[in-house]
Amino acid sequence: MPAQRPPTLVFDLDGTLLDVSARHHHVYSTVVTALGAEPLARADYWQMKRQAIGWPEILAASGLPEADVADFEAKFAELIELPDSLGFDVLFTDATPVLTRLAATYRCALVTLRSSATALRAQLAVFALTPFFDVIETAPGGTDHAFQKARLIRKVVPDDDPGVVVGDSEADVHAATALGYTSIAVSSGIRDRGVLELANPSYLVDDIGHVEDALRRAKLL
Repeated sequence: MPAQRPPTLVFDLDGTLLDVSARHHHVYSTVVTALGAEPLARADYWQMKRQAIGWPEILAASGLPEADVADFEAKFAELIELPDSLGFDVLFTDATPVLTRLAATYRCALVTLRSSATALRAQLAVFALTPFFDVIETAPGGTDHAFQKARLIRKVVPDDDPGVVVGDSEADVHAATALGYTSIAVSSGIRDRGVLELANPSYLVDDIGHVEDALRRAKLL
């Protein structure tokens, strides 16, 4: 019986390979301040985001009325991918060593929801991540992140080949499940363990440094 082909490893970027908490808090604080309110401390803000608490609740805790939510969201979207904002991102310590080892054995792809492909590719170059990926796919998130993620992931995994999706959100997990792929959720990003557990990933680990352990448990490494 022929051996199963090795899977394509599909990585998310924000929260999986990059710590984006400083960028998100910076943009949130900038917009909240411009609208005349007091931003939450970074730890408090990020805890709410990781618990999947929506903008109306976060902004109410910041002292902004519900009438300002739409204005906030528009300004946040306008600023979040500007080069000055992206400069706040930090590469997780284990990202490069893990990608170096995995890319030597597996076909690796990057699938991330970003509005600006140009800004994305510039940032990948800054962090020297581009060479690790055979293919890079991106598109704006839209209203259904899981559907959009699944659509992009399907483009990078060859027909009838297995896939493994590594990401930090319930959208990553749901996309993998919809496609019949293994999911490895990392709790280092936009969602905490409690939220990710509810999405029922195949494996749940602390961060990118533990992804190889999950692959071994899945008998894929």
